[in-house]
Amino acid sequence: MQPCPGTGSYPQTFFPGLASLLRQLPDPRHQSYITYPAPVLLMTRILSSLCYISSMRKTSEEFNSEQMIANIWTLCGEADAGNELPYWETMNRYLKRLKPACLQKVQTQLVRHLLRSRAFEAARVRGRYWQILIDGTQLYRSRNSLDERSLYCIHNKGTANEYRENYYYVLEAKLVLHSGMIVSLLSEFVENEEGGEAEKQDCERKACWRLMERLKEEFPRLPICLSADSLYACKGWFQRCEQSHWKYILRFKEGSIPSIGEEYQSLKGCQKNRRENKEDGWWYDFVTGVEYEGNKLQVLEYEPKRASKEAPAFLFLTNLPLQHTNAQETAELGRRRWKMENEGFNTQKRQGYNLEHPYSKDYEALKNHYYLIQIGHMIASWIFP
Repeated sequence: MQPCPGTGSYPQTFFPGLASLLRQLPDPRHQSYITYPAPVLLMTRILSSLCYISSMRKTSEEFNSEQMIANIWTLCGEADAGNELPYWETMNRYLKRLKPACLQKVQTQLVRHLLRSRAFEAARVRGRYWQILIDGTQLYRSRNSLDERSLYCIHNKGTANEYRENYYYVLEAKLVLHSGMIVSLLSEFVENEEGGEAEKQDCERKACWRLMERLKEEFPRLPICLSADSLYACKGWFQRCEQSHWKYILRFKEGSIPSIGEEYQSLKGCQKNRRENKEDGWWYDFVTGVEYEGNKLQVLEYEPKRASKEAPAFLFLTNLPLQHTNAQETAELGRRRWKMENEGFNTQKRQGYNLEHPYSKDYEALKNHYYLIQIGHMIASWIFP
C-alpha cells in the first residue's frame, strides 16, 4: 500500500523520537544563511522515500501543497512554520556536507526503539536470538567515471569489446522483526580506497569484518544469530562469532571448505540423523561436532518442499545445537537470507524506493540518501507490513 502525500504524522506516530534525533544532528552550514532547518531537509527526504517518489526533482513537485508543507514543518517541531519546502538542490547541498555516520546513528537509534517496544519478541530464534542477515548489493553502475572510491570491473577482458564499469557497493546487516518485516540495522560501504582494481570477494569480506566490529560496538549485549551466504564460510567468520558469543546459520558449499564437506559425507552415515516426509516432499540430514580450525560446528542438509527437484539440497553450517525437534526450523531460518534480497534490496530497487538511482553525483551525499531511504523503508515496513 502506498502512503498518501499529506499524511505527515506517520513518522511521528510510530517513531516519536525521530524529529528529536534529527534536531540533534550537527548542521555544517553557516548558521547566518539558513532558510530551512536541517530537520525539515531530512524529513522531506524521508517522506519522499515513504511516499515512493522516484527522484528529488519530483519530490519538490509532489510536496508542493499547503497541507504537505504545514505537515512537515509541524512534524519537525518548528514553531514558526515556513510556507514552502526546500528545493531538491538545497537538500543535496546539505547532504554533501553532512557526515553519513550521523544518519547511520539515527538509523540504529530507531532500531533500538523497535527492539525496546517488545512487539517483535516472537521473531527471536529459539526464543532468544535476534536474527541478522548479512548481504551486499550494487547501488549504481556506470561506464562513466565515478568517485575515486568506487569499485570497478573489466568486462570482456582481452577482447575488442573490453570495457570498464564503475559501481558503488554496500554491505548490509538487516534485522528480521517478523517474516514480512526486515529493516536495515547497519551498513558498510565497500570502498576502493587504494584506487586499485578490487576483487569483490576480498573487498566484501573485509567490509564484513568491519561491519561485525561495528555491530559488536553498537549492540554489545544483543543476543545475535547471523545468517549469510557461503562467501563467509572461513576461519575468520567462525572466530569472530565465537569471540562475540554470536550464533550463526551460514550457507555452505562443499567446495569452499573441502575438509568440512568430506567429514560431513563420512559422518552422516554413522550418525544417521536423516528424516524424510514423503507426503510433504521434504527431508533433512545433519551431523554434529565437526571440527575446523579449533571450532566445533554442525552441518545441516535440507531439501524443502518445492516444485523442482533438480536443484541440489541446501547445506548450512551452524553453531546452534541441532536435534530432530529443531533441525527443519533451523534450515528454514537459514533460508531467510533470500528474504533480504526479495523483501529488502529488491523491494527498495523495484517498488518505489529506486535504490539504484544516483540521487547525487557527490559520494557523501549518495551515502546520506541511502541512509534516508533505509529510514523511510523502516517506517513504511512498520506502517504497512
